[in-house]
Amino acid sequence: MPKLKKITAKRVVLTSILVDASDVVLNTAVAILTGSVVMLAQLLEGVSDLLSSSLLYLGLRSSEAQPSRRHPFGRGKEIYFWSLISAFVMATLAAGLSFYFGYQRFLNPKPVENIYLTFAVLSLGLVFNGYAFSLSFRRILGKRDVRKIFALFFRTHLVATKNAFVLDLMGTVASLIGLISLGLYQATGILHFDAVGAMAIGVVLAFLAATLIAGIKNFIVGRSAPPEVEEEIRKIVLEEPEVEEVLDLKTMLVGGDSMLVNLEVHVMGSLTVDEAEVLIDRIKERLVKEVETIQHVQIELETPDKL
Repeated sequence: MPKLKKITAKRVVLTSILVDASDVVLNTAVAILTGSVVMLAQLLEGVSDLLSSSLLYLGLRSSEAQPSRRHPFGRGKEIYFWSLISAFVMATLAAGLSFYFGYQRFLNPKPVENIYLTFAVLSLGLVFNGYAFSLSFRRILGKRDVRKIFALFFRTHLVATKNAFVLDLMGTVASLIGLISLGLYQATGILHFDAVGAMAIGVVLAFLAATLIAGIKNFIVGRSAPPEVEEEIRKIVLEEPEVEEVLDLKTMLVGGDSMLVNLEVHVMGSLTVDEAEVLIDRIKERLVKEVETIQHVQIELETPDKL
């Protein structure tokens, strides 16, 4: 089992791309051989996920660009743009078309050929997507209680990992729904279960995409860091012997896993210019080292004379 610290956003997204590519190849062949609309929905979901994951990777690469005169804080927020585009792809291509083709098949049910082939491929999809999902799950969870995963999902600032989490969850749930619906088809002989499975996949994908879109909005408009991250920043600053109080702390997520930090700190006694510069540099160095997501730090010192 890989160590948690090695689970990077890039690794999570690249794993999703590989899994989605294999899904597309397998589901294309099986959808043709079996005529199952559930497998067609799986194919659409795989194509959507592959396109979305590729857009995420593009966003990650773009967000790593060095700061320039035109973009002094870098282009980190570009990941939010591509994340939003990928979420719309999920909601339209995967969800909309899956439900549409499922509904058409419900009106005109047809038998599924080579059904055991669908079970084999869906089982593989469940395993592969489940593994990819476990990476994003573990990166969001960190060392915290697993029962907090849903709260952490909505609060996390790891946007690329959050998107991959939803994409891989989609693939896992879609495979599970496919197995259940085709299992019921096989057990009862009712042709409509194939169509119901495709429509159910469409509904679930639409819900997950809508959840993701709602969360991305906060990042685009400039969301602050999660409360526990801000508390960690305060704790680090207050550990400095010259610091008496953190008067003000402002943070803003600027894309990828990066954030801006603006601090106003009350120091005890009077410091010379050189001592103040040393303190500021020491605080910056500690923050960047101990809170890996910090990209830029601005610190203003307030002495008793100024208060």
